Amino acid sequence: MSRGLSLAEDRRGRVPFALVGVLLLVASLALAPTLSTEPAPSDTAVERALSEVTAASDTAVREGVATAGRRAAAAPVLEPADTPVGRALSDGQPFRDSLRLRVYLQVRANLERLAARSDGVTATASLPAVDSTAEYERAIERVSVEQAGDNDTALRATVENVTVTARRDGEVLTRRRVDRTVVVPTPVLHLHDQMETYEARVTNGLTKPGLSQRLTARLYPIAWARGYAQFGGAPIANVVANRHVSLATNGALLGVQRSVFGRSDPAGRQALTEATAAVGIEDIVAGSNSQLASEILSRTSYRPASQNITTGGGATVQPDEPLHIGVNGTVDAAYRQVGFPDALNATARDAYTVRATVVSEREHVRGGRPERPDPPGSNWTAARDRTSATASVVDSFDIGVRVPSGWHAFERWGRTVDVTYTRKVTWVKGNSNRVTRNSHTERVRVSLALVGAHRNDSLVPVRGVETAHDADGSPLGGENLADVEGKARDRLLDRSRKRAAKDVALGEFAADTVSITGSQPDSIHTWMARDLRRLRERVRDITVTTDRGAVGTFRTNPARRLRQKLRQRRSQLVDAPSTYDSAAERARVAARVEFLDAVERRLGGHAGNQSRVKSNLTDRLDGLPGGSLSGLRRALTARETRVPRTRPTPTGPAGPVRTTVEAQPQYLTLASVSESRVPAVDGTEHPLVARNVNVFSVPYGNAATEVVNAGASARNRVGLAAAARTLAAANDTEGGSNAALGGPRSQLQTEVARANGAVVGALVERVRTATGADRAASERIVSDAMSRWDTTAARGLALANNSAADRVAEVAADRRGLSTLRQDWLRLRLLRDTNAALSTALARPSKGPVNRTVNAVRETSRSRVQSALADRSREEVERLAKKRLGTKVLPSGLPLAPPLLPWYLTMNVWVVTVEGTYARFSVTARHGSPDTPGATVRYVREERAVDLDVDGDGSGERLGANTRISFHADTGVVVVVPPKPRGVGDKDGNSVETSAGWPTPG
Repeated sequence: MSRGLSLAEDRRGRVPFALVGVLLLVASLALAPTLSTEPAPSDTAVERALSEVTAASDTAVREGVATAGRRAAAAPVLEPADTPVGRALSDGQPFRDSLRLRVYLQVRANLERLAARSDGVTATASLPAVDSTAEYERAIERVSVEQAGDNDTALRATVENVTVTARRDGEVLTRRRVDRTVVVPTPVLHLHDQMETYEARVTNGLTKPGLSQRLTARLYPIAWARGYAQFGGAPIANVVANRHVSLATNGALLGVQRSVFGRSDPAGRQALTEATAAVGIEDIVAGSNSQLASEILSRTSYRPASQNITTGGGATVQPDEPLHIGVNGTVDAAYRQVGFPDALNATARDAYTVRATVVSEREHVRGGRPERPDPPGSNWTAARDRTSATASVVDSFDIGVRVPSGWHAFERWGRTVDVTYTRKVTWVKGNSNRVTRNSHTERVRVSLALVGAHRNDSLVPVRGVETAHDADGSPLGGENLADVEGKARDRLLDRSRKRAAKDVALGEFAADTVSITGSQPDSIHTWMARDLRRLRERVRDITVTTDRGAVGTFRTNPARRLRQKLRQRRSQLVDAPSTYDSAAERARVAARVEFLDAVERRLGGHAGNQSRVKSNLTDRLDGLPGGSLSGLRRALTARETRVPRTRPTPTGPAGPVRTTVEAQPQYLTLASVSESRVPAVDGTEHPLVARNVNVFSVPYGNAATEVVNAGASARNRVGLAAAARTLAAANDTEGGSNAALGGPRSQLQTEVARANGAVVGALVERVRTATGADRAASERIVSDAMSRWDTTAARGLALANNSAADRVAEVAADRRGLSTLRQDWLRLRLLRDTNAALSTALARPSKGPVNRTVNAVRETSRSRVQSALADRSREEVERLAKKRLGTKVLPSGLPLAPPLLPWYLTMNVWVVTVEGTYARFSVTARHGSPDTPGATVRYVREERAVDLDVDGDGSGERLGANTRISFHADTGVVVVVPPKPRGVGDKDGNSVETSAGWPTPG
């Protein structure tokens, strides 16, 4: 009874009078049972009824949780509705709150059907009805859910304050509030968390595991394989097309599915296999033109069988493969600065130039200056006081004079000198003048030396010259510095040794410092040049090793590293002896120092130029949505990021939880899909959209020009190499006689011929001045040298890549009988003049004819293949498509070539953005026990409203909304190829490729 009293107390702690009356009645019946006609209910009956309904409530709660879990997964709430019930859901966890509310309502409905009877006592269990936002919130608060089990594949749910009531004849006997906790083998929260993980991974950026990283990892090998195949001559006009982006995206999505759910959509895998094969055959047959490929494929009986994307041949190179970058042509530019005769003669003059002067010392022996003479009398005032001196040499002696450090003595001599001083004072007194005198003699010892020192205005290591003043000390014959001493005497000692000693003694000797240049051997500059050429080839071969991707993303500055390496080897390359054998040897070392200084300066300029190109490229990429240099670097790193391993099949309370993924569409195509093919689609949609920007493609817009030559003039002109290669492409185009191509090609040929003439004129003038040939002979030399290139395009390419300069030097040397050294000098001068001429507007064709020719080449190529489709055999179609007519030789890409040499690589960048959406994406988990093998939970993501009947009127109220799985991914790919005019890049004229439906999927 005490328990009943305590439970029946009202909220103010008082016992209701009605209950007191019942208790008194029960007590009286117990005392007088013989007076009752019906048996009184016992505590046993109440407890039995309560126990039965409590046990039944466990089952009701368990069934309610399972049912609510299935329904919540089938229609998950991801966005709460602005309704009374929707506002009860928190924005941070709407799915969990909706699940808790569903559990509450389902358990409440199940409890309403429960009742237990025993000896006239009826027991029921209940939860309060809810009909307002506040009541919905309290209902949610009374339910807690959490994952349970070793693998979190079960659900532990607690429903608080279930009211259990015992009644007899409608009167409440007792009421209890209990919490019911159950563990149900339903992986609803496990699936929800997996789906959230999947959604996060398909929207993660490059720094986190997911779609972007996997997309990058798939695009890089495609881009590099096709890029190098194109570079090798394969008929690839579009290195990275949107069809490759689509393929890589779908493969990446399946990979993310495996990493999250343990398996991927089997229909998606089959679709990917077929799409991969289709892309492969499309690449084989039609290169880069998808429309032509579709036409060709429609005429074949091809069936997908391979997953290999065809690259068109060529070696596959990876971004992390080593790239060796050398000093290369920088040495030629430095040699032109210090290795020509004028510069070498100047260096030799410095080495043969000595500074000369006379140094002296004065030592006091005895005597000194006289005292002032006394005045002639009192009151005389000194008006003038003067001292005169005369010197006389007493004798001579040999004595060492102290020679300053770095100087050496040509001649030394000493004299003892008496200096007689006479002091004369003029005195004044009134109008009278008197003069008094006083004389005294000082004896001094004077030491002198004619000294010389080698000039050291450069960084030539300071060393002594062992045979400095020997008449036959030069390795080239003739004098060394033997004539310097005589020239120094003539310049500095135009008076006698005795007179010089007297002047020193009197303090009247002024020592000048003069520069004396000794006679040089006639062949010294040739001797120095040969040594410098050997050094040039040693420096040319200095290389640094980096990986291609690091260079393409500007993570390293090769020129700066080359300069550092050159500095490390500088002492070895200078190879200065401990003592110079001769002035000629010093001149040779001086030339080496000047050459290495020139190479370092130019490498420093190249390093600075790369920094400028990097800055300009950064600006260019930042102007592209999704593009940045830092993004390229992240992509380069992300392509190697290890993705999470596929999870094993988890085991839940009822056994293995097997997951099945089903997506609609199974393969996210760039084409439109309709509900007739994909029932989950509403009308017609584009499940995947993509934009693929090739930053440096053709035609010749401003991209590469602005990056390499930001701020430069002649923006509307194209380099001769690009123009000549475009002309070559036009000449190589089959069917190129039609008017569409003929007109632009003729204009371009005129432009290229004019540019060729400007450069050839510079070569003729150099041959004339360097060899002494007259103009007619010089023109014949250049004309004969250029004859091996028989077309305007070929001549333009030869002039642009310096092949012409080398050939002209060979012919001129043969015709004019030049030595090997003079031929080398001529070659270097021709290279300098060629590069100077190429930078002028006269040698840069106008951009308009170049671009018009590029477009005409493409149109002619396309028309040729289309005609072959209709009129010729399949073999002819494939032959034309594989050749790609003239388009395969069009150049593209950004040459990394510090002006003007060396060109060490060409790079290109593709900035890719994909967006997509699944009309429906579901994951089904089979988690039944051996007794119930068919138990499943299906979690579905799709665009739909979610209603729930919360008031039991049979009509649902808006709870919230389910949403699709959608994604966005940005990445970038950089491809680096060796320095050749063909370069790498998209050559189909479509530098920005966007799919239908861009930028909004769905």
